[in-house]
Amino acid sequence: MKQRWHIWIVGGLLLIGLLLGSFFDLQINAALFDRYNLFGLIASSFGMIPGYATLSVFGGALFALTFKNKKSHIAVRILFYAIILAFYGLSTYFLGKDVFSINGFYNEKFHPWLGCIIMGVVMLPCLYFGYWLGKKNENPKMWIIILVLAFAMFMALVPGTTVLKSIMHRPRYRIAVFEGYAPFHNWWQACKEYKDYISANPGLLTKEEFKSFPSGHSCAVMCGLILATTIPLMNKNWMKYQVLFFYIAFGWGLVVMFSRMLVGAHYLTDTCMGSLLAVIFFYIANEVVVRKLLPEEKKEEVQSEPTQE
Repeated sequence: MKQRWHIWIVGGLLLIGLLLGSFFDLQINAALFDRYNLFGLIASSFGMIPGYATLSVFGGALFALTFKNKKSHIAVRILFYAIILAFYGLSTYFLGKDVFSINGFYNEKFHPWLGCIIMGVVMLPCLYFGYWLGKKNENPKMWIIILVLAFAMFMALVPGTTVLKSIMHRPRYRIAVFEGYAPFHNWWQACKEYKDYISANPGLLTKEEFKSFPSGHSCAVMCGLILATTIPLMNKNWMKYQVLFFYIAFGWGLVVMFSRMLVGAHYLTDTCMGSLLAVIFFYIANEVVVRKLLPEEKKEEVQSEPTQE
């Protein structure tokens, strides 16, 4: 993202949402809650596609870049092909496991592998799109940019949301308030006794119901900001649309955040913190990309527009 202040705007809005939710989490969810809302279920099951599609698009682009580089050592090429398969496999797995889970269209007759098959098919066009972009790329350092941004996405999702979830164990609204299995906890209050609530309600509660803070769905969908701003870097004809792509991705992220509150899976603070983690790691990676890895003419373009800083 060459105009960094857009990232600051998005980060600021999410911080405002985090502050607002700190006082009104319960009231907001009470007004929105509709556990079986069709829109909420659809968005929960499929809303993360733009976020995780980032990995498949990156995989396709790396394939094109690796295939074009005939001079690289065979071991390096094999390593990159393995990374490409990993990107495609991870995007398929993380999307597929939620389609028929308790976070989506839950149905005991369907198994996670069916969702993975569906998402595996959906990710194939994303893989090809990335390949097409990679063929048109003119920056010899694009492979580094892709790996840096993919690493930022990993950091947001794993050390970010996953670790925080395992520390806080915040009960979801749908089981804490609506069904009354556990008391309400603010986002800064760890639920250390979560195992006691699970033991007291065998077959009704699982660890998944104590993973409210932060929202993994929100973090994943906001990783779409990474994809939205990287696509123009690989096709200079689209550079003029980078800001538009960025706000379209952010708008869709807000839709998914809303849907997660709608079905009682998260509070406003959960969704804002999950999204904020994605934005923070994206900003750090973006600084590396803009300052170190873009061609000199693009750096000059960034630094020559004082109104964009």
